Amino acid sequence: MQSLEWRIDRLLADPQFDRAIHRLASGFVDVQAAAPRLASQFATQQRWLMSHAALSRYFRGLRAGRPGLSRAEFLEEALGHRLASRNTATAFFAEALHYGLIRPIGASGRGAGLVEPAPSTLWALTEWYALHLAALDALDGGDRVERLRKADLMLLAKMESGVADGLLGCELIRAPAPIYAVFASVDDGGSLMDRLIVGLDWDAAPAQEQALTDVTSVSALARRLNLSRTHTGRTVAAAAALGGLGWSGTPGRSPIWLSRRFRAEYAQIQAAKLAIIGAAFDAAARTPEPASPTAVIGTPEMVHGHSDGPPC
Repeated sequence: MQSLEWRIDRLLADPQFDRAIHRLASGFVDVQAAAPRLASQFATQQRWLMSHAALSRYFRGLRAGRPGLSRAEFLEEALGHRLASRNTATAFFAEALHYGLIRPIGASGRGAGLVEPAPSTLWALTEWYALHLAALDALDGGDRVERLRKADLMLLAKMESGVADGLLGCELIRAPAPIYAVFASVDDGGSLMDRLIVGLDWDAAPAQEQALTDVTSVSALARRLNLSRTHTGRTVAAAAALGGLGWSGTPGRSPIWLSRRFRAEYAQIQAAKLAIIGAAFDAAARTPEPASPTAVIGTPEMVHGHSDGPPC
């Protein structure tokens, strides 16, 4: 089996990779627009990794015939992988429950004290995987997205376990490069970064040390993502201090540019995710197993509050 490093290097060397990650970033922005609260909950590196650790634990239990995840099990995952302090992990669990991203299974009986992902959360997870698999399909002509759509919950369950193991064991993901880390460490930083990447002209960008975006105003950037101007401006300034981006002319009245280094850091993280997700999908698809207790994956309408899904 090829190493993760080999798979990352192969992706980065593909001449179509820049366009693939541009489409990937566009997909992230679309999901953020469709489900802003849901996206916001997972738009920091810490929350994102805690979510994958918890989903993996939940799906492993589901495959073994045990529905649900307890708060104690969630804390065990977060602390065991050194993702957060007990207080931070407890607060995240409570927030996810409050906003309906997870829901209690039952007040009494077998599921007492256990929670499960809400249908809208499973929908968002499926769409997140579909975006990454579509990027891989675009590079090699595969049919992964179609197979994911046709499969039952068990493919998602097996895939999530492999992806979580890969992400949690990848040093590049756990400790990203400095400019990427500026965005990954703050609330909604991932959404800000994706929007800046979407604004690049990828026909011209590869040849430019400082590639221009279509973003000319911090206020407009913040408004597009429903963020505060202060928070957005502080994040942009921190990235600028590291040379990751800057104004091509008068600040606030000229396009923001992204440095080659920043773009390379973003591409490397996306390549790592794609390599991990692709390997996990291949492994999951090779090992079919009988269907077990299923769950409703949900629809975009649930995310918008037109059903019993969480408010957004």
